[in-house]
Amino acid sequence: MSGTPRSRSVSLRSLPWLVVVVGVAVMVLLLVVALGSAGGRRPVADLPPPAPAMSLPNLSAAAPSLPLNTDTAPAVPGLLPRSVVAPSPSVSSPPAIPGGDAAPPSVSTTPPASPSPVLSVIGRFRVVADYGDSFAGEVLLTNITSGARSWTVRLAQPRGRLGGVWVESAPQGTARVRDGVLTYTGGVDLAARGSVQLRFVFENTGGALPSGCTVNGSTCSGL
Repeated sequence: MSGTPRSRSVSLRSLPWLVVVVGVAVMVLLLVVALGSAGGRRPVADLPPPAPAMSLPNLSAAAPSLPLNTDTAPAVPGLLPRSVVAPSPSVSSPPAIPGGDAAPPSVSTTPPASPSPVLSVIGRFRVVADYGDSFAGEVLLTNITSGARSWTVRLAQPRGRLGGVWVESAPQGTARVRDGVLTYTGGVDLAARGSVQLRFVFENTGGALPSGCTVNGSTCSGL
């Protein structure tokens, strides 16, 4: 029984040395492995030298420079050269008048003359019967064109009043009196080269005849 505690104390004292020995053995083993792996590698001096770098030719220096063509194309006879610059519009100022401001442009205020009506139906006025203070009149209408034409008669009678108006042997039209002017429009067109008689009676005229007569804007004859 007495020998057992002593042997246990001896083993406890030798335990740290055992750990140290095992650690040294592991380090030696690792050193051997490292030296072995390093011995298998080739030194840097044994490696072949790197290949010399290949220099590429200078393309910018080798490429020939092309001359710039600054000459213009030859001019073609009869043609003007095309300009790439748009001409700026020139604004001309009115000439200055010495001693004063520039005069404004004159503007014509005269109205243009109205074109004369084209003759298609003409009229001829005549007095059919004179009663002193009244009279019966007639406007003979004639179509001078080769086609049918409409017609309108305007008769200005400053004095008296209209007693009646009609078309002889033809369809009747429409009549209107305003401000002493009789306006009569035919009911049908007048045939080509045809004629018709428009008749009327004016009362209380005091012997005065119409002061104007037109057919489609053209003046009647015989008045």
